[in-house]
Amino acid sequence: MPDVTGRRLRVLAVCATDGFLGPLPLNAAAVRALELNWHLAEGDHRVEVSMLLCDLNPASFTTGWPFPVQYLSPGDYYARDRARLTQLVCEARPDVLVIPDSALLVRAGRQLAAAAGCVLVYEMHGRVPALSRTGGLGGSDDGVVQHAAIRLADAVITLTGRDTRRAIDAGAAGQVRIVPAGAVPQPAAAGGNPLGPVVFAADCTSETNQHALRTLHKQMPEEVPVAVYGRYPAPLGRELPRFTWHGPVSDLHAALITASAGIAPHGEAPGVRAQILAYMSAGLPVIATRKALTGFPHPGSFALVSETPDASDLPHLLSVLRQGPTLGRRLGRCGRRLISSELSWARLAARAASAYRDARPRRRDATAPAVARRLAEHPPPALTALHHRSLARDGPRPAC
Repeated sequence: MPDVTGRRLRVLAVCATDGFLGPLPLNAAAVRALELNWHLAEGDHRVEVSMLLCDLNPASFTTGWPFPVQYLSPGDYYARDRARLTQLVCEARPDVLVIPDSALLVRAGRQLAAAAGCVLVYEMHGRVPALSRTGGLGGSDDGVVQHAAIRLADAVITLTGRDTRRAIDAGAAGQVRIVPAGAVPQPAAAGGNPLGPVVFAADCTSETNQHALRTLHKQMPEEVPVAVYGRYPAPLGRELPRFTWHGPVSDLHAALITASAGIAPHGEAPGVRAQILAYMSAGLPVIATRKALTGFPHPGSFALVSETPDASDLPHLLSVLRQGPTLGRRLGRCGRRLISSELSWARLAARAASAYRDARPRRRDATAPAVARRLAEHPPPALTALHHRSLARDGPRPAC
């Protein structure tokens, strides 16, 4: 770690994602990239934050960011010639280089850190292959690339205890710290609006969320209104016509406080779900499957938990909630209290700042196995001809 006495610690995050529409995050990884870095920059942490972003959403734009963002073209991000990427990293003069993309870290992370003279931190987002659902994690490699990224990094940031154990087992060289997903505590009347719709707020281009919506459509009584917030493919809207589809909104909190409950009928357990955190921060009671609540402390304090494999008890749980407004208010208060006390982005930014300051160079001479390098060199499937056409039409995007 360079000497930072008398100045702010300079942190540079480098990522590729289709999860932004300008600074509006469309999926959980983008929410984290925005909120964690924003709170690092704005909090009393003596940290200076900037980002190099390869924005793979052709509909996106460049203005409105709360911290400095420099845009990279897909060609610069995925090129075998790292000259442009190396130049931009060195110009940022980082003390800490944070890369959540396991493939980028394997193919270029150690070279970038050496060129800039900084510490390399891998932010590990679990083992999820498709870029459009993870915000830029590597290709479908059965963990080979991620294993190599863990071993190449000077330090690892994880989001869950399960991933911490995985990083340690994979041979992480330096410290492994947990900085989970969070939310911003919001002012709202606990319990939501008892007469409002049930709400589902998530990136509905994700297959996991689409499956959860189909479960909800199957199990929820037709007379119960369901409002869906987040981007979605048009065919899904036609397939599930009785839902009200709102798409992405700039103020999700204002939408959530009109609801009676937030729902998450997922059959997978990827870690702490951003949508449930959003429900909690708005003071909504939560109805969710036990798998959807994986990673949350004390889920019974803020949620009614579905215990059936097919979530067939959702109508009963909703009936219990609607017949007991006192219960809804209690669940809403407990959820918001948990956000404020443990899972606010302000608290998590402090943990991240501490982890970055404690990171030390430990793997300067490390190299990735040949098989991991080969896998990491291939751009993920989500880098389609559409993105290349957008780049050819619009040219590289400027810094904002």
